[in-house]
Amino acid sequence: MDRLFKWIKYIFIGLTIFVVIDKFIFGLTIVQGMSMQPTLHNHDKVFVNKIAYFLKNPHYGDIVIFHPPIDERKDELFIKRIIAVEGDEFVMKGGILYINGKKVEESYIQHENYEERLYEVTKGKVPPGMVFVMGDNRNDSNDSRCFGFVPKKNIKGKANIRIWPMEAIQSFSSIEKTN
Repeated sequence: MDRLFKWIKYIFIGLTIFVVIDKFIFGLTIVQGMSMQPTLHNHDKVFVNKIAYFLKNPHYGDIVIFHPPIDERKDELFIKRIIAVEGDEFVMKGGILYINGKKVEESYIQHENYEERLYEVTKGKVPPGMVFVMGDNRNDSNDSRCFGFVPKKNIKGKANIRIWPMEAIQSFSSIEKTN
């Protein structure tokens, strides 16, 4: 009987450790949709670092998992790229992104003719405590252009590594804005 209780205790401790790690330290997510193509594809599996922003702020170019600031979708998780951080002034003109008055070369975006649409937000200054996010597939992305700025507190983690499919394993790091 003691042996059974010992095993139950070990299983309980193991499950507790697993839940804590999964909830607060790192986890996996499965990409749903095409909004991050060509960087990420539908059904890619991504390792998410959930403690990435405890000691540092989100950075331009980070791919993040977050709850959108949309009441009816606040329980969903989105995956997008940070395009502008607090204090940045941005504008989208003809599919070209300008941050703080400088054209940004975005090698990671889906290169196709940009479709001008009536987006809610295509220019502005990112308020304190917020970020502006967009999908890499600019013509097929529900992002900050539609729902506005994302509070940093809504960010649940940073996508660090695509781990599936195996032939497409890739590490993601912050990128620098270029002119």
